[in-house]
Amino acid sequence: MTWSTATDVHALLDAAGEFLRSRPVEHTALLTEAAYLQARPSAVPDQHHGWWRGSDGEVAGAFLRAPGHAPILSLLPDTAIAALFDALGEVDAVGVDGGLVDRVAEAWRAARGDRPVERSRITLYRLAEFTPPTPPPGRARVAGPADRDLLLTWFHELMAAYPDDPSEAAYVVDDPLGFGGITLWEEAAGPVAMAGRSRLVAGMVRLGAVHAPGGDDAHADAVFAASCAAATEIADHVLVFAGSAAAGAKYRALGFRPVLDRVMLGARPAGSS
Repeated sequence: MTWSTATDVHALLDAAGEFLRSRPVEHTALLTEAAYLQARPSAVPDQHHGWWRGSDGEVAGAFLRAPGHAPILSLLPDTAIAALFDALGEVDAVGVDGGLVDRVAEAWRAARGDRPVERSRITLYRLAEFTPPTPPPGRARVAGPADRDLLLTWFHELMAAYPDDPSEAAYVVDDPLGFGGITLWEEAAGPVAMAGRSRLVAGMVRLGAVHAPGGDDAHADAVFAASCAAATEIADHVLVFAGSAAAGAKYRALGFRPVLDRVMLGARPAGSS
């Protein structure tokens, strides 16, 4: 039983791709990040990926560290968690399934001498039965290359509200533009809102960035619902993360149901008890 590691995402997918795809809902974070890195290779050095083989030789766990991000873990057996921090090396945060928080935190303490704190928690929702709202005037369409400049402007507006989010324009705008992954809501004068989604992987799509200038909730809700509708045409599993109760309530109204939490564990701030 051992961890193997690599800096090339293709090595991770060659070894652990089947394992990750066997649980596409639980492994959505790793699958979407790996698909992006596979489609848009990066030479940035802070990439680190790993997979765990059990005593039967089968892969039973994995982690992925994308450039500029903390490593994120798949579902893991206890034996893999016990040896995890030797494989991860020096990290100050790690993303885990909510059901693994206590076991990963204890492995962190055993390896490092201090117990991590919960930095953030988000809930993953899966679409059960889509219940679209009545839309405002306008129509939905797929964004194309001619929309890029506008989308980049909206991206920077969106990121200004989330200064700690390391997401890049290539991930939020350029990559989804290439596979039809951005939906626009437009009126006669032009687009008024956008919603993005991930690539289709193992029958799973995850909805992502939504933005309407000026906090226009009606158009934000309309473009998100339109993105949901489009996703149901291609995916068996339509997913979205919510970081607040208010967002979760909106998703529930559309027919989403909570399935799990993802938690970011991190080192305690200096001087905290």
